[in-house]
Amino acid sequence: MYMSQTRVAKTRRGKGFTLIELLVVIAIISILAAILFPVFARARENARRASCQSNLKQISLGMMQYVQDYDEKDVPEYYTDIGQGTHPIGAVLGGYFCWLELVQPYVKSAQVLYCPSSSLSPTNPAYGNYGIVYGTSYLSQAAIPSPSTAYYVMDGGAYQLHCNWVKGTSGGPWYLPGAGDAGVANSPAVYASYTSDFQSGRHFDGVNVAFFDGHVKWLKSDQVVAEARKWTAVGSSYAVSAWNPSNSG
Repeated sequence: MYMSQTRVAKTRRGKGFTLIELLVVIAIISILAAILFPVFARARENARRASCQSNLKQISLGMMQYVQDYDEKDVPEYYTDIGQGTHPIGAVLGGYFCWLELVQPYVKSAQVLYCPSSSLSPTNPAYGNYGIVYGTSYLSQAAIPSPSTAYYVMDGGAYQLHCNWVKGTSGGPWYLPGAGDAGVANSPAVYASYTSDFQSGRHFDGVNVAFFDGHVKWLKSDQVVAEARKWTAVGSSYAVSAWNPSNSG
């Protein structure tokens, strides 16, 4: 009788886990989590980047439709509001219509103006999360020698981007995500809200860019900044750059 009870007790003890076994299991789970979580995060950001590219594709198609309706002239960054129309997305930009509003009749969606990876939530819809390259106003399509390599619209901090702001040679609260600086911010609070966006970028240290021919591509932020630094006046002409589609000032 005594031997039988001893065997039962030993059998019951054999079904449990020792402390060492539990620690091994916990360690394995921790290692798997450390491996998988970055993979999940990367997959999530890949989806956001694809969504952002879809936004820019819709925007660029809308801009191409605008060009067809306006004698092959590109969309201006903004033009003066002389009280002859309403603002389609409720945006008011100091008495101007900005390009985001001008393409709205073709895009028909304010949601495409916001990048899913941006940490910014502009109070003014005119600022969105994408910027048009400054200096493209009313350019003729024929004046652009290489539409497939010229920047048109990209991830940005406001409605327009100027290469001087991107390369840090002049002030401005507008910037390129991932460029490392935000220019001159409006206030310390605003500057702080931009930090993660302008320092680390939005999509794997890069930005999505729509080109003049309508295609959209992801580029490293430092590559885009390097192109901005090429745009330097030499005499009366300017160095050829993806920021300078018409090869002029």
